[in-house]
Amino acid sequence: MSNSDNELISSVTRLINRAGRSPYLFVGSGFSRRYLGTEDWTGLLRYLCGLASDEDFAYERYLAYADDDARYGKLPSVATLIDRDLRLSVLESDRFSDYRAEHSSEIRAQESPLKVLAAEHLASFSERFEEGELEVLKEAGRRRVAGIITTNYDRLLEELFPNFATFVGQDDLLFQRTFEIGEIYKIHGSIDDPETMVLCAEDYKELDETRDYLAAKLLTIFVEYPIVFIGYSISDPDIQDILRSIVRCMKPEYRERLRDRFIFLERGENGISTHSISFEGVGTIEMTKVTTNNFGLVYRAIAESKSSFSPSVLRELRKSIYSLVEGDAPTERLTVQVGFETLDELPEGQAFVLGVGTPATSEAAYGHMVKAEKLYEDVVLDNGYFAPKLVVREYFPNLLRANSGGLPMYKYLASYDGEIEDPALRRQLAEKNSVDSFLNSSLRRARENVRARYSELSVKGVVAEEGAERAASRLYCLNEDEIDLDDLRGYLVDLLRGDKGVLTNNSELKRLIRIYDFLKYKKVPDKSANSGRETT
Repeated sequence: MSNSDNELISSVTRLINRAGRSPYLFVGSGFSRRYLGTEDWTGLLRYLCGLASDEDFAYERYLAYADDDARYGKLPSVATLIDRDLRLSVLESDRFSDYRAEHSSEIRAQESPLKVLAAEHLASFSERFEEGELEVLKEAGRRRVAGIITTNYDRLLEELFPNFATFVGQDDLLFQRTFEIGEIYKIHGSIDDPETMVLCAEDYKELDETRDYLAAKLLTIFVEYPIVFIGYSISDPDIQDILRSIVRCMKPEYRERLRDRFIFLERGENGISTHSISFEGVGTIEMTKVTTNNFGLVYRAIAESKSSFSPSVLRELRKSIYSLVEGDAPTERLTVQVGFETLDELPEGQAFVLGVGTPATSEAAYGHMVKAEKLYEDVVLDNGYFAPKLVVREYFPNLLRANSGGLPMYKYLASYDGEIEDPALRRQLAEKNSVDSFLNSSLRRARENVRARYSELSVKGVVAEEGAERAASRLYCLNEDEIDLDDLRGYLVDLLRGDKGVLTNNSELKRLIRIYDFLKYKKVPDKSANSGRETT
């Protein structure tokens, strides 16, 4: 990964952390085009025209008939014209005999054939592109995506975020309880219910006339959460309408706070800039524009942002609290006691115990001391959910005395806001400032000879030649630019999950995890007293 990539990841992570909440994703049609290969709106209408007619210029004919001054744009007007003709064609034309046989109930219910055919077409896109990016996003979604708003009709987001609750259209938002966490809002409908799809001019008119609640819901989310826009152009009319509403209802001094919270993702060379939009007679809003051709960098930044619990867990907690406050009768469902590291694995609806109270002693205020092995596991598996303040102020001073080789520490320091007071920890930070500093003198002397053994100097190359068990004691020979952090984490995850006791008396593996911790989280501010430096 290049320095430019790492800088972009760090910058976006800082933006999200500064907001103090996990982000919402606002996902547009460009997302589905990138990962499913679907058409844009014009392409979809051209496809539907091809079903309705053999004419070479059928789409252009509809475009010519469309109202140039249509309030909602020409494309919804084109969709209306195609839908009108399709309603007659499915009843009269021989080419739609199969449609009549398969969709007799929809025909009798006078449902839109345009929407039914569009839904079937979009459902046929099953191949995935840029799967590496999607895997990073899926992992980020487990704990660090608060929710999703989308105008897309397809099911890709539900497949990537299977534990999120999905709400389709304004009716779902009006008549179902929502909790604004761990939820997907499909505001333009879904292929699972074609009649909900906003395609024609009449659909936009109905949405416009009844969107007050939806607009209020979106505005609440927009001012409370950082928003990452994916698959939209900044000039998109839907986005412009929302931003105009925000500008209209917020004073200029409050609008300034949104600049770092609104993050637009667009294709281009790596870069971050400020973009302004002015609305005549209303005001101006600024946002952050992130350009990159590798969207996985932004997804990784989301994955590395601060978060305590997964959205699905927080949604269950909020749901339970709402039910308690509203006086729902208790149920007899089985309740389980569970550790934080397995909360994400609970089945949907499973009740669990959450203890809240005042500690009886000052010692209890910090919880039970953990073993060093738990910190090593957490750095790799991200399953400990330790409070950084607790680790830095309480765990490190005690554990460092019994672990002379050091501890993985940069993950916790990256999210710690206070000063570093413990002398042993400050000494570790000063000493461990490069991969080489984690090696003893004998390893440094042997390093070049070990490197000469391998035809490919990479994590995968060493693991392939040494085997998983021995590789942990050989990977130290790689230079920093030869270590792919994703490959290293994948290797470490397999080791830790494959053998629960693998860390016991395994100094080589612990050293490797400390190196991984250093490389992944090393850019943290030096918070020792009277210091204004930054440690890298």
